[in-house]
Amino acid sequence: MIVEPLIDGVRHGLSALAVATLLFGGWSTAKPGRSIALYQAIMRRFNWRVEPINPLRELRTTRWLGILLVLLALVSFLLLQQAS
Repeated sequence: MIVEPLIDGVRHGLSALAVATLLFGGWSTAKPGRSIALYQAIMRRFNWRVEPINPLRELRTTRWLGILLVLLALVSFLLLQQAS
C-alpha cells in the first residue's frame, strides 16, 4: 500500500530530526559560547546585532537549554521506538 512507505518516510524524517536535535543539544551543552556565537552570526546575516546583557547568565541558560534538547531528543527516540 502507499500509506506504509509514507509512514516509514515520516518515521525516518522524525528520527533524523531527533538525531540533529541530540547533536545540537550536546554541542550547546558542551560549548555554549560557540552556540551563542553561531546564533549571533546567523542574526548578523539578517542585519541584526545580538549581544547578551549578562554573558555569564547567557552561558548558563544556553547550557541548560542544551541539556533540555538532549532530553527531548531521547524522549523522541523512545516514542519513535514504541510506535514501531
